[in-house]
Amino acid sequence: MRRSQLPHIVKLLDDESPEVRKEVLNALEGIGPGLEGDLEHLGIRLTRDEETPIRHILEKGRRKDFRAAWRAWFVLKGDKQRLEAALQAIVVLQDGSRIAGELPDLLDELADTYQQMSPFPDALGLARFLFGGDGIKGADQSDYLNPLNSNLAYVITEKKGLPISLACIFLLVGHRLGYSIEGCNFPGHFLTIAPVENRRVVVDCYNSGRTIEESDLAGMGGPVSMKDLLGLECRSLEIIARVLRNLVNAYNQAGNAPNARLMTEALSVMASEGVPRRQGL
Repeated sequence: MRRSQLPHIVKLLDDESPEVRKEVLNALEGIGPGLEGDLEHLGIRLTRDEETPIRHILEKGRRKDFRAAWRAWFVLKGDKQRLEAALQAIVVLQDGSRIAGELPDLLDELADTYQQMSPFPDALGLARFLFGGDGIKGADQSDYLNPLNSNLAYVITEKKGLPISLACIFLLVGHRLGYSIEGCNFPGHFLTIAPVENRRVVVDCYNSGRTIEESDLAGMGGPVSMKDLLGLECRSLEIIARVLRNLVNAYNQAGNAPNARLMTEALSVMASEGVPRRQGL
């Protein structure tokens, strides 16, 4: 089917004949990953009746592409490179391949802006820049389980997300600036560990990028020492698995069973890497 025929084919989704509508859906599905770009290129405006079946086709195609691409990041050498590639796969699943390069560009822009505006840049200054003032905040409780809160492109653009999403932004922007920031796999509330001179400090990105002090530990649930927190330092595999577990829960809450199953499948692949099972968020 030629691209120029697409507007006429789409209109047939409103045809009275079920057989015609079925043939049209098969034809549109047969276009493959290029369908989304073709619709945008041609400026086709969909009616509500047209939008629903096409959205299902696009989502089905994105799940297929996600399955095919999920293992690709396993071969990458750098830990932060693997983390970014896996998180970008989630962005593409939710937003489509037409913005495949958006996440790296957004992270680059944050790194460049901080470096230009800060005369004495360091990891704690970056945390304040990213999450203090008018920066990125924690998601509202009313919208906390929105699957988009695990989409880093959405989080940066909308300036809200889960603790682990904010932490991943801190890790990946920090990596661009040469900071060795790592995850802190604290149950129920993901934190980060950042270098400050000759020591490591725990940073809570969800709460304006503040540092966790000894005096804060009593309110963190159970007997926790600073040594305990620093001992929870983690790398990309654990972080990615935790993001996936959050998405299983979020998609189930949203009634999106196909995407919940997809995240469970991705976790099964992760299990082959020996990732331990821990809590989310």
